[in-house]
Amino acid sequence: MSRRRVPTDEARVVRDLETIRDGAMEDRTWAPALRAVELLGKNIGMWKSDAQPRTSLADMINEAAKAGDDGLQP
Repeated sequence: MSRRRVPTDEARVVRDLETIRDGAMEDRTWAPALRAVELLGKNIGMWKSDAQPRTSLADMINEAAKAGDDGLQP
């Protein structure tokens, strides 16, 4: 019975992803290759946004209600 190798650190996970990417590209199986590239990119900080997360209208209403402000002038 073979024992599964379990990733124990970031370097091993990255090496495994690179192996998967290389094999998938060689086999021309684009979905797993693309996913591996995506995960490798995330690991180096790509696709992060510096923009503030958008607040929904519902969130603004809930925050105003918590603050006791109905937004209306007397």
